[in-house]
Amino acid sequence: MLHLLALSVAPGLFLLMIFYLKDKYERESLSLVGKVFLAGVLAVFPAVLLEDLLLSNLSPRLRDISLLIYMSYLGIGFPEELVKFLAVLLLAYNSKEFNEPFDGVVYSVASSLGFATLENLFYVLEGGVLVGLVRAVLAVPSHALDGAVMGVYLGRAKIMGSRGVWRRRWHFRYYFTAPTISSCSWIPAHSYYLEFRSCCWF
Repeated sequence: MLHLLALSVAPGLFLLMIFYLKDKYERESLSLVGKVFLAGVLAVFPAVLLEDLLLSNLSPRLRDISLLIYMSYLGIGFPEELVKFLAVLLLAYNSKEFNEPFDGVVYSVASSLGFATLENLFYVLEGGVLVGLVRAVLAVPSHALDGAVMGVYLGRAKIMGSRGVWRRRWHFRYYFTAPTISSCSWIPAHSYYLEFRSCCWF
């Protein structure tokens, strides 16, 4: 059990450390980064509720690729990226610690990896070491990269948002563009992982 717990938690913490250390100019408060990480952990639960809502009444017309796109993009990707985005928005975005573009990457990755860590724990405890190893190199890094994409846009939005009315308009556009772009990456990621899991069970 302990080895599965370590396999679940280690990838997320390792990647978070890498992104945190990449901030060479003014590193963020560990306290705030930790809070955003924990918010990402808790964000799993509303994401599950949203996913159940979006996937509970699927149209019978959805088949094969259309079903896969709907599940990955709207049914799974959108709820997950939305709650991770809100964790950063509510806890870190208005903080005085968030004062340079790369800070958006650090906080968004922290939220994403908090989410990924709890999700990883569920999957690894259910599927075992093999699932943990595969997710350590595919699913968890995918969460981190999605968070980094979101963070780039949030960082630009924060800095540009303080420089005039015209740029504030783009500030809000970035808010909605970031999670949408991140969600797109879930189409291949989730499809490959679901296919892998089905192979493991059989």
